[in-house]
Order: sequence, then structure tokens, then C-alpha cells
Amino acid sequence: MRVSSQGVTVVALLADPDAPTDIAQRIARILPARLADKSGQGRRFDVEVVSEPFTSGAEDLPTLMRRIMDRGRAENWDIVIALTDLPLLSHGRKLVVDLSHEHGLALLSLPPLGA
Repeated sequence: MRVSSQGVTVVALLADPDAPTDIAQRIARILPARLADKSGQGRRFDVEVVSEPFTSGAEDLPTLMRRIMDRGRAENWDIVIALTDLPLLSHGRKLVVDLSHEHGLALLSLPPLGA
């Protein structure tokens, strides 16, 4: 897990408007304490919710992940968790989550989760 120079890990919840933003706001209330409990060692976490459309039905998954990664770098976020209410497909199958541990990214597609 990446840690910023101030010893605080900044987690961004990048959410499409409406339901994904509502879910991100609920997650943001509990996530810092849960992450701190799980990581131990006195780590601190700041969680930011950013509500804006970031997906396009015409984008392929690698393009979407690259745009999310670029946004995270531009904002100096340590971890980016993107939430969308658009159904995403990978190899013709419904995608629930796509992860990049190397870049500290996660993309969650809420429709397969029933959200």
C-alpha cells in the first residue's frame, strides 16, 4: 500500500453521480477507521469522495483504467476506487471489479452487485 510523504494514505472514491456517489459517501464514513484497524502500525487514511461522470459506454476497459490512473496521478491520490452504475464487460462477461495493485486502482461496476 502506498503512503504519501505526510504518512497519510489518501484514498479517492471517484464515483459517477447519483447512486454511485451515494454509495461512496456511505463508504467514506466508515472506510478510514476500517483501513486503519486492518493496516495497524498507526497508519492514517483520508478518504475523499469525488462525484463526476468518468465513464463512457464506448470506452474499453484498458482505456477506462488508464484514465482513472491518470486522474489519480494528477490529484496525488494514493489509491483510487472508482464506482460506476454502468454495466461493464470484459471478454463478453459482466465485470464486477477490475484491480491494479501496482497502480493502487480498483474499478467497481455496481449493476452486477445488485446496487
